[in-house]
Amino acid sequence: MPVLEKRHLVLFFYAVVIAALVLSPFLLSVGMISLAVLSLIRFRVGPRVFWVEMDREAIRRMLRILQYPPFAAVTLFFFIVLLSFWQTEDYGYWLARLRIKVPFLALPLVFLGHPRLEERQWQRLLYFLLLLLVATAAGVGLNYWANYEDVQLMLKQGQPMPTPRNHIRYSLMLALGVVSGIHLYSRRYFWRYRWEQYLILGATLFLFLFIHLLSVRSGIAALYAALFLLAARYLLVSRRYMLGLGILAALIAMPVFAYQFVPSFRAKVDYMRWGLIKFREGEGAAYADTGRIVSLKVGWELARRRPIFGVGAGNLQQEVERVFDEAYPQMPEPLAPHNQFLFVLVGTGAVGLSLFLLALFFPFFYRHNYRHPFLLGFYGIVLTAFMIEHTIENSMGVGFFVFFLLLFLNKERSSL
Repeated sequence: MPVLEKRHLVLFFYAVVIAALVLSPFLLSVGMISLAVLSLIRFRVGPRVFWVEMDREAIRRMLRILQYPPFAAVTLFFFIVLLSFWQTEDYGYWLARLRIKVPFLALPLVFLGHPRLEERQWQRLLYFLLLLLVATAAGVGLNYWANYEDVQLMLKQGQPMPTPRNHIRYSLMLALGVVSGIHLYSRRYFWRYRWEQYLILGATLFLFLFIHLLSVRSGIAALYAALFLLAARYLLVSRRYMLGLGILAALIAMPVFAYQFVPSFRAKVDYMRWGLIKFREGEGAAYADTGRIVSLKVGWELARRRPIFGVGAGNLQQEVERVFDEAYPQMPEPLAPHNQFLFVLVGTGAVGLSLFLLALFFPFFYRHNYRHPFLLGFYGIVLTAFMIEHTIENSMGVGFFVFFLLLFLNKERSSL
């Protein structure tokens, strides 16, 4: 029986969290709590050894978080909301926003309490993500095939194809799966057998095609943004300009082919076009895209009124509802701005948005992290999601962003 150590359980619960982000919010809580506990202790358990104690070195790293600037920068996402308390009138909504942002404060400390990830361990986690997504995508695809008429009708009515958990978050995970597969294949990674490289290539192509079948616009847009950045990077680094330009041309042509040959994709595009036509005619209140467009208009109006400090993170929802009641009473539901940057600007003004951008981009540029293809692709996905959703205003969006960012930062972490 091998000896069980801290690093083994940490890797196991990293995999649990990855699975939870695809499948289960309850499992996500279990995984995060377990990782928090493991950050504070170290142990050895085996046939002839058993001891558990506080991990003093890990705790010292947590207390020295300012010596790990990217980890410290991530905590700003929490403090932006915390420091807006002085404007708050609706403390219930403010506390809800603050609770959602707690992982940005806790998880950088938790990851500092874990052993530094080795490259091979990190690649295994990406491999696990890739295979898990292939398995779930196969299940979604089989359900679509078995219930084709019913699901196709749902898509024509603007409803999503049934997926594990939230369809938008799932589509972002699929996009990240494609980026992970590209990275693993480019590194010629395999766990045990060389033929696994072809398995990785096939799985990556499968997910790329499947995301068009799923036809969630957020995920497709995020995927193409990531692939465009990776193709541009390849063109600049390799200087194989003709091949790079060919890849970029293929990325541009792919949505056209998908519209012609993928019924689910065509149904979603047609629904979006019809909704925009109705919006221009002033009859689009029942369409989801109309609500998103109006939410942006309302957001810009509120940001214009309070440009420096915003309306207050705790007051955002009540201010949005007030403007909807005044200017758009025909809308069935008042929506917060469907853009993460605008959401922050409305709530905390230019001051809060400046801190938000610092927290977002500091890990990306720190020690030229942007040169790493995985992080470049990940940021392509995240930034696209931020442009069309308020992605980190719910627990699953926060988990997706902060977990994979810190997982990468833990691999790149310097030892002080």
